[in-house]
Amino acid sequence: MFSKPFLLQPRTVKETGNRKTVLDEAYTLFPDRDALLLKDFPVRVSVGDPLYKQSSGLVLSPVNGIASLEHTEEGSKIRIVQDGNFIGSKPWIPKVLKKEEALEPMDRLGLVSLDFPEHSLLSYFKSRQKTSLIILAPFTRNQDVDYLPELRKNLECHARFLEVLKSLFPEAQIRDYISGLKSPVKNYAYPWGIPEYFLSQTEKLPFSKIKEILYLGPETLYNLYRALFADFPFIEREIALYFLGKNGGLRKADSTVRIRNGQSLKFLFEEYGPKYSNFTLNSFYEKNPVRDIKKGFYWDIRQNYSLVFLTKHDSGRREFPCVECGECSYNCPTQANPMALVSSFGNFNSSLCMECGICTFLCPSTISLRTRIRTWKEANHGF
Repeated sequence: MFSKPFLLQPRTVKETGNRKTVLDEAYTLFPDRDALLLKDFPVRVSVGDPLYKQSSGLVLSPVNGIASLEHTEEGSKIRIVQDGNFIGSKPWIPKVLKKEEALEPMDRLGLVSLDFPEHSLLSYFKSRQKTSLIILAPFTRNQDVDYLPELRKNLECHARFLEVLKSLFPEAQIRDYISGLKSPVKNYAYPWGIPEYFLSQTEKLPFSKIKEILYLGPETLYNLYRALFADFPFIEREIALYFLGKNGGLRKADSTVRIRNGQSLKFLFEEYGPKYSNFTLNSFYEKNPVRDIKKGFYWDIRQNYSLVFLTKHDSGRREFPCVECGECSYNCPTQANPMALVSSFGNFNSSLCMECGICTFLCPSTISLRTRIRTWKEANHGF
């Protein structure tokens, strides 16, 4: 029996101010140390030109401009000074696709599995050639942005992609929660968007089976359909904005912001800087570092999906001994019993742990249980 999923429910705040893209900041990309550069820099580039290839796939130029390569002690970076206008969104045009017509754009247009961001989408598809089950899921990992309305507005495109899946994987069963099957829950609650959890709840499969299944969440499908039916490269991402006030109240902007890869957040910091001095990335469950907005930041669309503004940050917080309150294990959605790692309370069940971060988020002693979990898994299982 699984515990009830934990839900962090923010209030909504209306947007204020005029949000404009600031073009006086170069777009800045940070290749992995083992990345293969595909240009002789400096060079003039156009939107969608391949810049470098790394383990997560092909990285494309987000704008037209002059790209230069700089080397620092922290590593290399590519800076692109924009000259010209953005290319805007294109309408999706449904069309019948052959196998190769579906696979080729995945690589050429730099698509990534946003459910498993360490994989390029093409390599992810190839790694699942023998799959017997395909899941088209309704939720992203944290559901900061709901992509279902956009997908359901384009059901003819969705139908064309289902035909491609049937031709690529003729023996596989397709479970379609986008247009066919009813959503397993009325209202999303974390961690329903984590693939392992979704599969365990809908298909009753153990977490270890995730490597045998082709799993495509709605954000992955959204960017894939933009590529297949509008020839749009993966150079930007919709992000959610959150605001954490002095009283601890969490608010969420009522609309998203579209950010290009490598774009400076200067325009957002100028708008919200007078009230919010710090920020962090993605989810509260992940415990990302808190940063000073005065130091600036360049967005990575493969790693980041939401931005959290903070009015203050207590940098002196430290871990305290476990008080055995039981909050971590009581609220664990899979009953993995994380409390066992910091007390003598039973045993930790690693096969049920999906590292959702709820235990760390709830711990009153600010113990990073997720870190303890990863250390334990590495010591006991080598992963």
